[in-house]
Amino acid sequence: MAQIEEQNLITWLICKQMIGEITEEEQQVLNAWRSENKYNEAAYQRLMDTDRQAMEYRRSKLTDYHRPLDDMKRRLGIGEETADKSQARSAFIYRIVSAAAVVLLIFGAAYYWIQSQVQPENTKQPTIAKVEIMPGRTQAVLTLDNGKQVELGSDVQMNTQAIAEVTNGEAVAFNDLTTPRGGEFKVTLEDGTEVWLNADSRLRYPETFEGNERRVEVTGEAYFKVAKNAEKPFYVVSGGQEVRVYGTEFNVHAYDDEATIFTTLVEGSISLRPVNGNKSELMLTPGKQALFNKDEAAATVRNVDTEVVTSWRSGVFVFEDQNLEQIMRTLSRWYDFEYEFADQQVAATVFMGSIPRYGSFAEVVEIFKKLGGINLHQRGRKVVISSTPKK
Repeated sequence: MAQIEEQNLITWLICKQMIGEITEEEQQVLNAWRSENKYNEAAYQRLMDTDRQAMEYRRSKLTDYHRPLDDMKRRLGIGEETADKSQARSAFIYRIVSAAAVVLLIFGAAYYWIQSQVQPENTKQPTIAKVEIMPGRTQAVLTLDNGKQVELGSDVQMNTQAIAEVTNGEAVAFNDLTTPRGGEFKVTLEDGTEVWLNADSRLRYPETFEGNERRVEVTGEAYFKVAKNAEKPFYVVSGGQEVRVYGTEFNVHAYDDEATIFTTLVEGSISLRPVNGNKSELMLTPGKQALFNKDEAAATVRNVDTEVVTSWRSGVFVFEDQNLEQIMRTLSRWYDFEYEFADQQVAATVFMGSIPRYGSFAEVVEIFKKLGGINLHQRGRKVVISSTPKK
């Protein structure tokens, strides 16, 4: 308990130092803690890393915290349960985290991890080296039609400069924008269409849309906010499916290692059809999701909560009626780790809950620990999932 109180105090003092509100007495306490040993100093320097601060600040500004904390606790069985599920669902739309809370979460999680990992050498056990599994970040690789590549990050100005240097006045026909495991990226196409790419995804698009249509290809997951242009319909091709867009917002989940493509309409209107099949179109209305079977080239439609499907864009993973195999596949792409199930029966366990997208993987482990019945054991960059032995 004393250690937890110290962690909270130090986290708070660092936060106050960051915003310039620390008193002289508090600064002395912080300095004394730093001078206690080299591990405390290492933790302090890590927390004060300006690049990390800038990255987390940008992420917090882009994050829309829809799902309230009490809803997450209810789903995980933590604390009191709400009596009316519909009330919890309606609470999805309000913000629950203030700027100060975001800062404390960032620093608190980082401090907790560092203190648990950086130990005096005489207390370390001869185990597999502990690897920090952190959430993804803004990063992508742009491959131009001329074969040149540009590594992109969160700095828009540097991205623009890097692209200008490799193109050097050459005509560029098509671009391939890819995000690695542990990456995400937003791009604005020349017509004003905005595309958000999730981890381990690829978008192929022309530098300029010529002719009487706009056509792109996507693999992985992407959220589209398509600019309206009645004279130039917008097409998205993915895994044998073609989506025709009429000026709208929708999400496409089309990973190569999954048999089904999930297309979810948020607003507007879209139609779907097989790329190499009959010409009949399946129309979607907002709140509907099409499940396209790649092998059969056929689709079915169901009602969904679009806030849940697109929650990855809002800084949180929301899982409803998904088993652990599906959940781990999603988390492994974002946190960039490999995984295996010690017991395949565990993989079929259905889970409902919310997980912060920008939290450390240590937070994910704690959430599952509180859930009960499931263990996540890290071995380097591999996570082994097993069931907790019954007492």
